Formats: sequence, structure tokens, C-alpha cells
Amino acid sequence: MKYDDLFEPLSVGAGLTLRNRLVMAPMTTTSGEADGRFSPDEIAYLARRAATGLGLVMTPACYVHPSGHAFDHQVGCHDDTMVPRLEECADAINATGAASFLQIHHGGNAARAEYTGEAPWAPSAVINRRQTSELPTAMTEAQIETVIAAFAAGAARAKRAGFTGIELHGANTYLFQQFFSPFTNRREDRWGCQTWGNRTRFASEVVKAVRAEVGSEYPISYRISPEEPEPDGYSTYEAIRLLETLLPLGIDIVHVSTQRYGDGLRNDVPAGSHPTRLIREAIPKNVPLIGVGAIRRPEQALRVLDDGVDLVAMGKELLIDPDWAVKVREGKEHDINARVPSEAAIERLEIPEPMKTYVRRFFPDT
Repeated sequence: MKYDDLFEPLSVGAGLTLRNRLVMAPMTTTSGEADGRFSPDEIAYLARRAATGLGLVMTPACYVHPSGHAFDHQVGCHDDTMVPRLEECADAINATGAASFLQIHHGGNAARAEYTGEAPWAPSAVINRRQTSELPTAMTEAQIETVIAAFAAGAARAKRAGFTGIELHGANTYLFQQFFSPFTNRREDRWGCQTWGNRTRFASEVVKAVRAEVGSEYPISYRISPEEPEPDGYSTYEAIRLLETLLPLGIDIVHVSTQRYGDGLRNDVPAGSHPTRLIREAIPKNVPLIGVGAIRRPEQALRVLDDGVDLVAMGKELLIDPDWAVKVREGKEHDINARVPSEAAIERLEIPEPMKTYVRRFFPDT
């Protein structure tokens, strides 16, 4: 009874009702096939968690064009040879009663030559703020148009494969954010940051192209990082203005990407508030909002809903305890795993082999 609000249905977009407020966040798994197809292990991993009663399962970031390939064994939706495994993935999730969203992505300056065969494509020749990316080349007009078309084509493949919806990965320093941020976009043409229309042009053109491709009723989520820490980065107020630009073009859900829910990176958010709450207060109430960030316990999830946020996304917790939703629904929340107690327990998680290395590293009580 205490956690019933987490299991209330929610209508999303024109014709989708999620069975509850729990979302599996998109997590990089480095577990696709070498050619970008979803692997059977990755599909099984997603389906295993969907089967526990989650409302929505989002896939790992799926590159829409070979130039956007950013991770080892990243999955792709860049050509039609990917579709059979995309269908298998969508079918496996949908069969559980959970909604399935394919997250589509381009790494921009995070792409790597070892995967793409060339220097990364980005708005400008600027290395990322962590100084970990390769030096990219500034995209030509033709390359920008190619990537916009690739997002539309990737969305069409997702719909054809049977995914319930898609998410545009506009967060975590990847290509959408690189175009929007003055830190990474130093262009002086119509894709630069001199005017608001130029600054938001890339995201706007992608949303319009995707919406035209998938039709008016297919759900589209947009994931956004609400702020950047650099002085020449952007603030939550600018992120809100970006959302106000994009929502009328056909965005159904907003997913606010934060490392820890309720934390901020800058000092311009009023005391007692935080970026996700500011966004909830600013955008229309009929646009569902997803909150995420180190949410491990059901009482934390309830506090997210108390902020007026509609959906709660979890990543690492569902990685180490795929039965989180079952335990909460059955009143066994004290049995939720915060650590993995043994090597045998890792084998029971039903995760791809590369993810086992991750679990051993970050959850060391094994």
C-alpha cells in the first residue's frame, strides 16, 4: 500500500498507457554484435528486467549512422540489416507487457576512429570537457543533413521493428548537446550559437524529420542534460527554453538526465529546488517527465513523484537486482539488493558477459 503510487498507470502520447511509473533507464552495455546488431544476451538481459513488471524499458544508445559509433560493441540502427535483431528485441520486451523504447544516438565528438574509421564528426573541432575525446572535425553542411536523415531513418526502423516508441538521446554531452552548447559549438553559420534559432536548429530539424517519418501518434521521448558546469556551458533556464522550442514540434516525453536526482552542477538554481523540479514546473503538465539519478530505494522513487515528476528511471539498481519491482510490489523492499553478495549471484543476474566485469568493479562485495 505504501508504494502504490509507483504502480499507477500513466497515459503517454496519443495511444500509449504505461502500466506503472517505473522505467529501466538506457544503460551502455558494450554487448552488441561486432556489426552493431543486438546480441541474444543483450536481448535476454532487457527482457528479464521487463518481465518483472516495469512500465517502460529503454534500450542502450543505438547509433543511427556509422559516424556516430561511440562505444565498444555499441548497438546500431544505421541500416536495414539491423532490423531482424531489432524486431527480436522489441518482441521480447513487448511480450512482457512493458513498453519498449529504442534510444537513438550519435556520439559526435565521443565517436572514435577505431569504430568509425575517421575522425569524429562534431559541430566544431573541440574536444569534450573531460578532455577524453579525440579531436573531431567540424561537420560540413552535407554531413549535418546526412545525420538528420539518419535519425529519421533510425526512428523508422524502430517503428518497423515494433518498438513502442523511441528516445532521442539529447543528453550526456553527445551530438544534440554539442550543437546546443556554446562550449562545443563555435560555428559561425546557420548551425552555430549566434542566435536562438541557429543554436536550436539541429535538434529542431531532427525532431521535425523524425516526427514526419514516424507519424503523429508514435511516442517520442527527448533526453536532456539540464545544465553544464562550465561558465560557457548552458543553464537549466536555457534547457527549459530549448524544451519550449522542441515540445511543439512533436516531443511526447521529457527525460531529464542527472547523475544524482535532486543535485545540480551550477549555482543558479534557487535554494530548495533543483534542475528536474524546475523543468517540471516550467513545461506543460500533460507532458510526462522522467526523473533519474542514483535512485535505489522505493522511498527515493516516491520522493521523485512527490516533485510532480511522472516516471522514475533506474539503471544500476535494476542491473544488480532485476526483481526490484516485484519486491516493492510484494512488500519485500527490505530484500532489495544493494550489493551482489557472491560470484554465483552475478551469474544469476542474467547480464551479458561485459556487464559482469562492470558489476565486479563497481559492486565489489562479491
